[in-house]
Amino acid sequence: MKVYIVGDCGPEHNSIRSVHKTYAGALKEWNMLRLELLSEAKSSLKRIRKGKKRDDCMSKIYGRMAKNLQCKDPRKIDNYPHETPYIQEWEVGE
Repeated sequence: MKVYIVGDCGPEHNSIRSVHKTYAGALKEWNMLRLELLSEAKSSLKRIRKGKKRDDCMSKIYGRMAKNLQCKDPRKIDNYPHETPYIQEWEVGE
C-alpha cells in the first residue's frame, strides 16, 4: 500500500506534516504548506525592508525564498537551504 507524506525539510530539520492515501490529497496539503511558508517569507521580507536598519543581505535571502516558494510543482521546487515543502511516496505494509 502506498501513502504520501507531506512535510518540509531544511539543513537541520525534517518535519512531517501529514500522511495521505492519495497523491491528490497530498498535493492539496503540500500547496497549503507551500503557501504558508511563502506568506512567512514575504512577511519577513516586508518587515526587513521597513526596518530602521536596512539589512540588504537578509532582504536578498527572504526575496530569494519568496521567489523559490512560488514554484507550484513539488518535483521542481528548490528552496535549499531553507524550508522546502515536499511530497514523498512511501510503501507500507497493510
